[in-house]
Amino acid sequence: MFSDNFRYLICSILYVLFFGTSSFLVVLAQEETEPIQLEKIVVTPGRFTIYEGAAARLSLPKEDIERFPLIDNDVMRAAHIFPGVVSSDYSARFSVRGGEKDDISVRLDGMELYNPYHLQDFGGAVSLIGLDLIQRTELLIGGFPAEYGEKMSGVFDITTKTPNTEKLSANFGLDLINATAMIEGPFSKKGGWILSVRRGYVDLILALMNADEKYKPQYADIYGKLEYQLTQADTLTFNGLYGWDTNRIRGEGIDNDLDSRYDNSTAWTRWRRTFGTSSWTDVFVFAGTSRQDRATGRSDFDNRDFRFLGTKAEFTSNTFKQHTLRSGIAWRWLAAQYQYNVQERQAGINVYNPILADVDERGSEFKAFLQDEWQLHPRLALNIGGRYVAQSYRETGIQSYEIGPRIALALKPTKNLVLRSAWGLYHQPVHLMGLPVEDGVETVGRAEQAVHYILGAEYAPTNNFLLHVEVYYNTFANLAGRMREFGRQDHIFVSPESGHAKGVDLFVTHAISNRLTWTVGYAYAIAKEQVENETIFRQYDRRHSFALSSSHQLSPAWYLYLSWRFHTGEPTTPLIHKETRLPIGGIACERQFGDTRSERLPAYHSLDFRITKQNPYRRWEMTWYFQILNLYNHTNVDHYAFSEIQDEKTGAIIDCVIEEEPLFPIVPTLGITVAF
Repeated sequence: MFSDNFRYLICSILYVLFFGTSSFLVVLAQEETEPIQLEKIVVTPGRFTIYEGAAARLSLPKEDIERFPLIDNDVMRAAHIFPGVVSSDYSARFSVRGGEKDDISVRLDGMELYNPYHLQDFGGAVSLIGLDLIQRTELLIGGFPAEYGEKMSGVFDITTKTPNTEKLSANFGLDLINATAMIEGPFSKKGGWILSVRRGYVDLILALMNADEKYKPQYADIYGKLEYQLTQADTLTFNGLYGWDTNRIRGEGIDNDLDSRYDNSTAWTRWRRTFGTSSWTDVFVFAGTSRQDRATGRSDFDNRDFRFLGTKAEFTSNTFKQHTLRSGIAWRWLAAQYQYNVQERQAGINVYNPILADVDERGSEFKAFLQDEWQLHPRLALNIGGRYVAQSYRETGIQSYEIGPRIALALKPTKNLVLRSAWGLYHQPVHLMGLPVEDGVETVGRAEQAVHYILGAEYAPTNNFLLHVEVYYNTFANLAGRMREFGRQDHIFVSPESGHAKGVDLFVTHAISNRLTWTVGYAYAIAKEQVENETIFRQYDRRHSFALSSSHQLSPAWYLYLSWRFHTGEPTTPLIHKETRLPIGGIACERQFGDTRSERLPAYHSLDFRITKQNPYRRWEMTWYFQILNLYNHTNVDHYAFSEIQDEKTGAIIDCVIEEEPLFPIVPTLGITVAF
């Protein structure tokens, strides 16, 4: 559908319109019935927001997100509802617009988090941040300004709630896979604190199931926040986040056995100094550690030990009426140790190649950005800026820095219509904590690079209707490797040098009344990559995606949410079993792979519903919900896997088959939350 002429057309339009017009979608949470209009034109494209408070234009309240049919009420899974996002039932991770899952930056209260997911051996099924902690989240999936760095495809920016400074309060929750407790209260007269603890009990549920493999995954996390008002102009905030995981798998053969442990901690302090009502500075000091010890019964092991510390300062000024200036600098020191020894199957044949790595490195990084959001005219706004990154530990002879300019323009020709566009050069440095040792890489080279071209429109004739459409073209270069998702099935991994993605995202939402809202999202996308002079589909290429949802407040205390999701199948590499008759009887199965990603999985579709009931009492409130995922129990395929059928008496292999490994069947879930 899209050819080189399409790219030329996009570039021409961007040039004529001073790099064009961009799209923007805000999905905000509000407590008031009537939204509040922003005075300035917001320039940033591809922005989706969940917010607790007053909102601009049509909003999607955080309270509605809390009533979505989601596994574990996970804030990262809430992002899965937006067009352009590619996700799986099994994982809280997601990718956007042809990128990889580790191309998404996750920030918490201004601090970028490293790998903030539980159950790593299952693709990162649960995030470290609970939805009850959240005040605001922003998902940016293209054309984001220079203040956001580190990753080249998207940003998931999370702001936690302000502690309750009036009284001590508590919130306890219990659902299918974990139990949570959150307590908050005042700290003297000038501040407050929050403490949240969560423990997953998937291991207890699996222990009750009669499965061939024996799983024992355990995880827990703790988050703390202390906010203190030093003076009227100075505020100190202390944050700490720690996550812990272990996993033990015992299968039919020793090759399927697994023992792993993960630890992840980050602590940071922010000092905010305000200058009147129009300017402020944020100074951060931070440190953290991350450790992974992973071993399989095949004598494979993957051990990683990371440490980092640093500081950063950011300045924001609205002193000039037409300008919002932002700038910042950051320095970080890192130390990383890798001990990696894994046998990976060679593409197309039943041969395993050892991949070895033994790394012990340390070094520093320096980053800076500068941007200006300029309201040129009541109907025209411009965001222009750039980002600089330098690393001391790159290979000798490799350029040690990159500069990424970015520009976006918004035009409002009529009261109800906003046209937006953006162009930007985005760099994703390969830092010491992200070496792709899985691909045999033990040194740091040039940063991965993406270029975004975006053109779109937003039409809102009334405050309760919004139509958003966005066309994009992204290119990827200097690709260094990608995140491995381990599991029981065999994988074929490829290392692309470059790639591209193009497509259209459409989003429509209509609040028919204060109690009834419907939403439609559609995405058309093509994502390809180049591997050794061959062009193949990227792993997360998804041609068509469609989501239809409806939220209905049945009464003041009852809420019903329905969602139907559909997408065409993603690329898969065909599996081939060849039987060899043995002289002693029985057969041997020779496992082979076909052409990489030359076939597709069947189409996915699922109907989900959730009903929520709030029961307020004099001193406390109880909220419970019942939801069913995949209501009509459609078999959606996650992947295909090799399987051998054995004779029950002799143990000899009598057949070689390829089996479907499904995603969720029908899943009923009941949860309850009690707040004091």
